[in-house]
Amino acid sequence: MELNKETKMKKILFLCTFLCWTACPVNADFTTAESYFSNKDYSRAFSEFLPLANEGDFRSQYYIGYLYLNGLGVTQDVKEAVRFLTLASQQNYDMAQSLLAFLYDEGQAVPQNKEKAIELYLKAAEQNNSSANLNLGVMYYNGTNVEKDHAKALEYFKKVPVEEKPVVARYIGDILLNNVQLKNYPEALHYYSLAAKAGDLDAYFALGEIYRRGLGVSKSITAALPYYQYAASKGYAPAQYMLGIIYVNGEGVVRNLPKGYAWLTLASEQRFINAEKALDQLSGSMSIADFDQSRREITQIQENEIGKINPPIIAEKTLKPIIKKSTKNNRTKRRRRSSR
Repeated sequence: MELNKETKMKKILFLCTFLCWTACPVNADFTTAESYFSNKDYSRAFSEFLPLANEGDFRSQYYIGYLYLNGLGVTQDVKEAVRFLTLASQQNYDMAQSLLAFLYDEGQAVPQNKEKAIELYLKAAEQNNSSANLNLGVMYYNGTNVEKDHAKALEYFKKVPVEEKPVVARYIGDILLNNVQLKNYPEALHYYSLAAKAGDLDAYFALGEIYRRGLGVSKSITAALPYYQYAASKGYAPAQYMLGIIYVNGEGVVRNLPKGYAWLTLASEQRFINAEKALDQLSGSMSIADFDQSRREITQIQENEIGKINPPIIAEKTLKPIIKKSTKNNRTKRRRRSSR
């Protein structure tokens, strides 16, 4: 029986559609896959990334590895995660190298292998990967798996954009404040200010120390207190301890033993050893009335300060990068002076 013209056309259209569907993978769209991932639609993201990954796309291999590793949109499978991350890493994809390095460093999903971790971090760092540079910096900062070298750590840290990894600013501040050879108080103040602006409590405490001790700035308890108070209100034990010491000693404030004892008590409750030692020494000089008042001070602090103090305003000038004067210009000026 001969088919009519309309039926023939429908069969041709169906056949073309089938051939196109089988020959052209509809999931092979990286942008679509990444969009699903960004919107946390991990199941669809996995479905879109997988064919691309199997075809050798290193970005998709990284995403598939990440999804398998965390069990997002698919049943967690660390072996498959490592397999895909390794494939992407072998294509020199820095994101995969950095994540794989972290897994080897921590011994997660793979046997711990510090040498392999460093090797992969270095490969990723050569491509200016922020996470790799940060982790290498931390290794040299702490002397973990490598010989401690703050100058080397500083090199890696300064390659990391602060807006991407704000914690790096605090590490840089620590080195510039405390390392004898690398000490630079103005730059330390700048980097701590950036870290504090991002909410780093260690940095707030460090700023308090800079102003209390007058490190490159005018010594001022008045300027230091807001930084200590904010960090202490967030439960940061070293800041609570320092407030206790300031009030006990009357350092730039009216001496107040009960208030000092109260802050020291809060720090000691977090097993802060220095606070526990200070309480032992202070107990002998406290009267019954002082102890009663300190309990009231603790209640008042918990009701009015813990978690309720706004962060201090950080001076804009400390947030701006420090522009170094040209050495060449300085030499020229010196030559001009000497020629007169």
